[in-house]
Amino acid sequence: MSSDTSPWGLHPFSNQKEIRLQWEQLRIRIVKRGSDLLLVENRDGSHSGIQLGTYPESDFRRYAFQSPVESIHVQPRTPDRPLVVQPIHPLRLAPRAKVEFYVSIPLDIQLFAGEGKSGESIERIRGEILSDTWFGDLAGGVLCYAIKSRARRECPTIDSETTARALCKVEIHNRSIEQLHCTKFCLRLDHCHLWRSEASLWTSPVHIRFNGNDQLSSIDYSEKAPSEAPQATKITEATEAPLSGLIRRTFAGLGNSLT
Repeated sequence: MSSDTSPWGLHPFSNQKEIRLQWEQLRIRIVKRGSDLLLVENRDGSHSGIQLGTYPESDFRRYAFQSPVESIHVQPRTPDRPLVVQPIHPLRLAPRAKVEFYVSIPLDIQLFAGEGKSGESIERIRGEILSDTWFGDLAGGVLCYAIKSRARRECPTIDSETTARALCKVEIHNRSIEQLHCTKFCLRLDHCHLWRSEASLWTSPVHIRFNGNDQLSSIDYSEKAPSEAPQATKITEATEAPLSGLIRRTFAGLGNSLT
């Protein structure tokens, strides 16, 4: 039975018939039977109740392959929708001022049969079950996930070996002559790489420029890891190539005004 310290990366079956992966909120069991894989996920905090006997329970998922699978590759992914994030306290940012926030973001878990990009995709599983929310007006809004973790000024500590989360550094720069009032903002991560530094995972930094109440905001995505992640190694490429100057509606302030 495979049970490596880190759930991320390559997990060979070797002479074993199953691989177990676990995070704080999620347990995954993958059983090898000939050229088939049986997968069960559990979110009650333990492997108890996950049984695969002669007559497996009905909630497993079966994947059939041309030949026996020798290893499972586990890769973190940023969520497949934007996230709506609230600062711990409503933000009022003076003209020309800058502020940095750190956001703990939930990750998806991508499973491959085989190693890396050459492996065959098995399934993408959410590390956490998130609530749907809408950001923007009916005509120009976007379907997002709402997250409970708040944007913080101080950098938190996250052990990504035990929880399916990464840290995102967000810099907000008020380029206008108006004060920015912000009670929540929309964080789009599809242009962010994922980096591993010691026991933590990080996204590429995001730089948001507020251009005024009657203008949309500009967003820059870095190609590099944040300075807080020493000797970082890129472990997941961004879904979309990092860009600079992307124009998007980003902030919601008092009275639900959007910019």
